[in-house]
Amino acid sequence: MTISTLGRLRAATIACPDLSLALRAYRDYLGYECAESGELDSALAAAWGAPDAAGARYEWLVPQSGADVGIRLIEQCQAKNFQPYSALGWNALEIAVSHCDTAVQRLSEGPFQVVGPPADLGFSDGALRAGQVVGPSGEVLYLTEIRREVPGFSLPVAKTLFDQLFIVILHTADAGTALKAYSERFGNFVTPTFQYPVDFMAEFQNLPHDYPYTLGTVALQDAGYFEVDGAPTHIPARARPDGLLPPGIAMVSVESGISVADAALKPPGALYRGARVARIDGVAGEWLELISCDSGS
Repeated sequence: MTISTLGRLRAATIACPDLSLALRAYRDYLGYECAESGELDSALAAAWGAPDAAGARYEWLVPQSGADVGIRLIEQCQAKNFQPYSALGWNALEIAVSHCDTAVQRLSEGPFQVVGPPADLGFSDGALRAGQVVGPSGEVLYLTEIRREVPGFSLPVAKTLFDQLFIVILHTADAGTALKAYSERFGNFVTPTFQYPVDFMAEFQNLPHDYPYTLGTVALQDAGYFEVDGAPTHIPARARPDGLLPPGIAMVSVESGISVADAALKPPGALYRGARVARIDGVAGEWLELISCDSGS
């Protein structure tokens, strides 16, 4: 398959054992609004390699700011009991917030578990303040207040208390190998790795709080990033039910140039807007959905 540089982030898809609870969490507590809802198209489910997900109820939610990037919730009762950072693949979503402390307090009142209280991020020299919570489907949310520019990065300043998704966090066996694979396969810019303790992640993985995780980032062409975290050796690949989506954060959708020969399917819906799509696997088995950004091909 011929693929151009990974472009704008469009959606993260979460497999939800309790769709009603997940919808209440994101609508009532984050204030996200429905951009699209329905039952999953059978041809799309088959193209994903998840034919048994056809007909599942879903809703694509976007922030009140009007940003055209959001979170797609898909009902999948077999996704129950997924634990954060228990497997390789997508594990967390980073959302821009206007006030970190208020955002964390707000979500603590709903179906979210606070695992990281608000704190200034040491590597940002006070530019970033973040807290972390676990959502009802085992997804981790980083709630990040962007106070000023961070050199070398283009980060969105939130217009609403809970604004857009701008980073998705990938857990992989080796961060350096994964970053190199993204650079070579897609041509995206990647940063050098560095080591940083992530105490709440270490607690989930039964490691000392000062365990030095190896981290790096993949810059998407137009907006957004993938953060790539190196997992300790005891973390396994993510298992998924046959014919269904991976549990937790199942997939990330980004714009990219893809040819008709590689992807002729044009699914219905507001997320795709008549574009072709294809799903591919990343280096850690993570699911990437490519949405054609070239309407002329």
